This record gives sequence, C-alpha cells and structure tokens, in this order.
Amino acid sequence: MVTHRSGRPSWLSWSNYFIGVGGLVLGLCFGVCAALIAGPEHQVAAIALGVAAGICVLPVLFRALGELRFLVRLTLLGIVFALLLPALAVSGEVRDWAAERWEQACKQA
Repeated sequence: MVTHRSGRPSWLSWSNYFIGVGGLVLGLCFGVCAALIAGPEHQVAAIALGVAAGICVLPVLFRALGELRFLVRLTLLGIVFALLLPALAVSGEVRDWAAERWEQACKQA
C-alpha cells in the first residue's frame, strides 16, 4: 500500500485499484469458466471454479463497501452541516456545543 508523508495509506493509489480490477477480472474469468463447464459430469470442477471466483472477488467487495460507508458518512455530515448552519449563525449555545464536538473529534483522530 502506498503511504504519504503523513504515514496514512493513500486510498486513491493506483496499486489498490489495479489489484481491485485484477481481482474482478480473475473472478469474472473463473466464473465464466465455471458456467461453461457446468454439467452433470463436471459439477465438482464447476463448484471449485465458482469458489475460486468468489475468493477473487471478495476483497474487492469489502473494499467497495468500505468506500461506500465513507461516502455515506460524508453525505450525512454535509446534510447535518447544512441543517445546523442557520442555528450556528444565530445561537451561541449551538456554537459552543459544536466547538466542543469539534475538539472531541480532533482528539480522537
């Protein structure tokens, strides 16, 4: 995994996406081969190729779910910010509450 000066991994590095695309291609190839040889005489081989396809695709699915979770959290953050913006502009109590939450979030990160 590619790291930057901050020590955190780069989620947009080329190697991660190359591995993801490679996994999808291998999974597709194994899946197509399993479908082509599926028949009464080749059931075990078709099942084995189907399992191999699943093993190749599984890391890509986990990665996609992780990125979707990040996008959902980012969208929710934007909605909450848009809803709280008028209250932040008017109320001092809400500003104090938001400042405390921000400090807590910075300490956890």
